[in-house]
Amino acid sequence: MGTWYFEIDSHGAAYRQMVFHDDGTCISSNRKHERYHFMLAEHPLDSQESYYKEISQAEFEDLWQAQLQLSTDGWHRTKSLFPVGSRVEGYIEAFFPQGTLINLLEPQAFGITDTAAIKSETPAEWMCPRFRVIADVAGYDEVNQWVLLTCAEILGSRYEEAEHKWKALQGE
Repeated sequence: MGTWYFEIDSHGAAYRQMVFHDDGTCISSNRKHERYHFMLAEHPLDSQESYYKEISQAEFEDLWQAQLQLSTDGWHRTKSLFPVGSRVEGYIEAFFPQGTLINLLEPQAFGITDTAAIKSETPAEWMCPRFRVIADVAGYDEVNQWVLLTCAEILGSRYEEAEHKWKALQGE
């Protein structure tokens, strides 16, 4: 099971999470894992439980920054592919307390947009994973290595990987 680290707010909601396995590998909540998808506690945690040990914010940040360093090259690539001001397409990947995560159709490239903003303009049945999204790049979240998205619109259809591959082969 390894050692689990959570950054939580005063209500116990997890915003960031890392799991260090005994073999030295780590899964962090800002990156999609091939087996575990996005790993972030879905329910509030009670930090008073005896099996939790509190560490300082600085200790958590040191661990987090060490994990970010492992993906620095990929992060620089993502920022070069998605410059501020560009219009991007992707699909809903997951919902986090920080917002809605958008898969940007590039390896380990994810954006985040304001859930409340898109929810107010979108039919409820479209607010689920794999629904296609278009949005504008507004900046970068360096803490999570996500592209900040604004003016997001849900297109009302699901993203189909086979369709994307076909269009890529056709040069579209």
